Amino acid sequence: MKLTTLAVTSSLICLLLTVAQVADSHAQEKKVNRTRFYIATPEGKDPKVFFFAEDYYNTGSPAFSPDGQKLAFDGWKSQEGESFSNVRLMVVNADGSDFKVLGPGAMPSWSPGGNRLAFSKPPYSVAVINVDGTNEKIIAESGWGGQWSPDGTRISYTSGNNIRVYNLIEDTTTNLFPPGESPYSRFYWNSTWSPDSNWICIVGRRSDDSTYDVLTINTAGSKAGYKVHFNSKRSPYQDMAWSPQGDMIVFGSPTSPRQLLHFNPAEDKPPTPLDITIDGNINGDLSFAPDGQRLLFNARDK
Repeated sequence: MKLTTLAVTSSLICLLLTVAQVADSHAQEKKVNRTRFYIATPEGKDPKVFFFAEDYYNTGSPAFSPDGQKLAFDGWKSQEGESFSNVRLMVVNADGSDFKVLGPGAMPSWSPGGNRLAFSKPPYSVAVINVDGTNEKIIAESGWGGQWSPDGTRISYTSGNNIRVYNLIEDTTTNLFPPGESPYSRFYWNSTWSPDSNWICIVGRRSDDSTYDVLTINTAGSKAGYKVHFNSKRSPYQDMAWSPQGDMIVFGSPTSPRQLLHFNPAEDKPPTPLDITIDGNINGDLSFAPDGQRLLFNARDK
């Protein structure tokens, strides 16, 4: 009887220790606060966890490949004390398989053929690379936030208080604001092209009052047109997504907690929030699926 009692007691102790270890493990993960990618309708309905990188607790700048079969993004191991200085480019199949780290880099943007990526290469340059991590080439020694145009002919990026467009065919670079005429002190990263490759949507900080604009600018230059759609004293989140249908732009609000705001660039109406309910805090990194029927965004665990 005593041996039986000891055996039962030992089993209970082992069980309690196991439960405590599992609870501690869950508590540690919750404390770290992992970033996850969610997917929803363009209106924000029916959000579900789409993917998270197992070993990288901080991930963002998602971009679907043109065929929707792959997802490129960036990230670092924040749970190990890493920061943006350790940022890496990553690619994974849309079903979560074949996860790959390509190397140092941030903010990937796909070529229309889906074989190459434009990206920001720390400390401050723009490059292109094959999706398998080979054949890296610097296209701008001083620039940030490279974004490939949907027609495949150009890559835009920011440099100081201007937006530059590199023509891959002609090997030329143009400024969208004439020298000395930019009303902005700086522009931010993760801009987005219109589906017809004629416009870019981006966040800029004004020189006159230090407020922030969400604007669209014609890729032929500011003289061909630019329009401010939103202004605030605090910066919106610096990531934009333009729907493939062309009638919707989504970006992260300057408020806390953050919301995702949307507007039609053809209308003179202020951005309004998407109605999204998730068990997490929205970061604001965004990407539309190629068919425009799904919106990917990231959020951090509460």
